[in-house]
Amino acid sequence: MKTISPDSESQIINNYNKRKLSQFKKRRNLRKTKIFRENIRFWARIFSIGLLVLIFWIIVDLPQWYLNKNIFTSYPNKYLEIEGNKIVSTRQLLSKLKALKIPHKPVYLLNTKTFENKILELTPVKKVFIRRYWFPARLRIVLDERTPVLSVTPTPKIEPVAVFTNDDGIIKILGKEYLPLPSSKETYKIITYDQFSLWSPKLIKYLTDLAFYIENASNEKLEYIDIRNPDDVFIQLKDVKLRIGRINGSTTFSNIVKVIPVLPEALKTKNEIEYIDLRWDNVSIKLKDKNKKPEQPKEKAAT
Repeated sequence: MKTISPDSESQIINNYNKRKLSQFKKRRNLRKTKIFRENIRFWARIFSIGLLVLIFWIIVDLPQWYLNKNIFTSYPNKYLEIEGNKIVSTRQLLSKLKALKIPHKPVYLLNTKTFENKILELTPVKKVFIRRYWFPARLRIVLDERTPVLSVTPTPKIEPVAVFTNDDGIIKILGKEYLPLPSSKETYKIITYDQFSLWSPKLIKYLTDLAFYIENASNEKLEYIDIRNPDDVFIQLKDVKLRIGRINGSTTFSNIVKVIPVLPEALKTKNEIEYIDLRWDNVSIKLKDKNKKPEQPKEKAAT
């Protein structure tokens, strides 16, 4: 058995200690490197989050998210679309909206109810839909307008001075500011001297139903119903005039039916007929007076 000298034993111990010290230093260096890397990753995350927040804030605060303050000043413009306004003019619509202050909010946070309520103050507007578009911020306004049914005028040659609308029994009067109506909005014309603003919804519906019935029964275009004399009402069709007397509920509808058998023959001599009289049980035809001189146009009064 070999005996280890004290010097060799000391050398072995020193070598062992050096290895242990070297391993310890390596582990410490690895630990420092790991801590350093973790710190780098931590601050990198903080920096990335801060950068993302900054970028997000910059994007959110871009002016393209906000409505242009002059959006309702003039039209057309790239921030506003208007659809469905056949009766209401663009000028009338903008005039209502100009009075509103546009909140300094991104368009996606904007409550359009204030705009809608303001537009609904316009009599012809039944419903309004406002759609918001993002980036750039803009609005699309779609109007659903009321349905005109009757127009009122004091004489056949004068343009209507007012129009009645009827939507599910809700009657509204459109004044001169909304006239004349576009050609796509046809109405039945009523000639009257009466104070039509006091007419009841029931009367409006009756006259509308009567006009519709006349056109369908006669198969002729209705020009107007003349009720200037309520006791002696005339109905002007495209080619012939009817005299029905006093409007009297369902009896008037029954009287109009009587024209159906005689109308085809009457139309053959329409130029000679003044009117077809439906006031009595037997239908009669009033011929034009050939000796009657045509009325000369009246001179305008000096102003």
